[in-house]
Amino acid sequence: MKRKILIALVLVMAGLLSLALREEREFTRHGSAMNTLIRITVYSHSDDVLNDAYSMLNDIDAKMSMFNPSSEIYKINELAGKKDFRPSKETLTVIQDSLKLYKITDGVFNPLIGAVTKLWKINQPTGVIPSQESIDIALNLTKIENVSISADSVYLKHEGCFIDLGGISKGYASRAIADMLRHKGVKSAIIDLGGNIFALGKKTDGSNWKIGIRNPLDPAGSPLAAVSVNDCAVITSGNYERYKIIDGKKYSHFFDPETGKSVMSNLLSVTLITPDGSLGDGLATAFMICGIEKAKEILSRPDVPDNTGAVFVTQGNDGKPEVFATGNLKDIIISAVDVKFF
Repeated sequence: MKRKILIALVLVMAGLLSLALREEREFTRHGSAMNTLIRITVYSHSDDVLNDAYSMLNDIDAKMSMFNPSSEIYKINELAGKKDFRPSKETLTVIQDSLKLYKITDGVFNPLIGAVTKLWKINQPTGVIPSQESIDIALNLTKIENVSISADSVYLKHEGCFIDLGGISKGYASRAIADMLRHKGVKSAIIDLGGNIFALGKKTDGSNWKIGIRNPLDPAGSPLAAVSVNDCAVITSGNYERYKIIDGKKYSHFFDPETGKSVMSNLLSVTLITPDGSLGDGLATAFMICGIEKAKEILSRPDVPDNTGAVFVTQGNDGKPEVFATGNLKDIIISAVDVKFF
């Protein structure tokens, strides 16, 4: 009897050892969520973690979409001016992160900008320019004092107020998925949420990941530059994909919280490199609105970690792209054109 038990234990131990020594393989899955294309690659013993990653992503999307009638954000907005709503801890965390970004950026990143974005109907194929009167009404609804958080509930003080987490939720999602994968023992992965990338760990050969930064002026989407990174987010916002043409003029999906109008300039894209996906997503959005000079000032503030860097791509007077970057990226950026560091 003892011999049988011993044999059984040996077989179990051998099986566990075999599992532990099994070579990690590459598993990739494509999909769509949060209004973008998704691609997640992990290096693991099985693809089970991909199921967990996509389940987490869909759950975040279901909670934080401004357009899904069953989402928590939709319900908060529907109850504006009527009563408060108690969201999940996760949604509450992202709302609180968005309010921190409001302070860091002097209001350039505004989670209540939803009243303005809905007015412009930027996601619809056609539209008209809103009247100044309607813009002024919407701007009154974007004042940050219109949102109140008490204990674990959220209240919007006036009907017509809208929380819009579109400028931060994908960054939060990439960070949350990376944390989950780490917890499950994954040491190497790429989480790509439509240009919102988190590079988990290093590549399996021990080298850094090289994440490309697209040339906004190239219809083929070829890379203009790349950054060599590990364990951080690389998040790009740009005005070259989402926009609307009204009366022959291009209008971006970035709105100035002071004027309520679409922002179009020679700043074509902003890429943030930071360990905090939420911070990176919010700053990338804010910088597309405020421009490089204000971005420089914000990046120097104590609330922004020193290991946060940024790459700005503008259109020069000759029509060609120009690249500007923070000095802390000198050792990790690879560019096809000269980079001006500051």
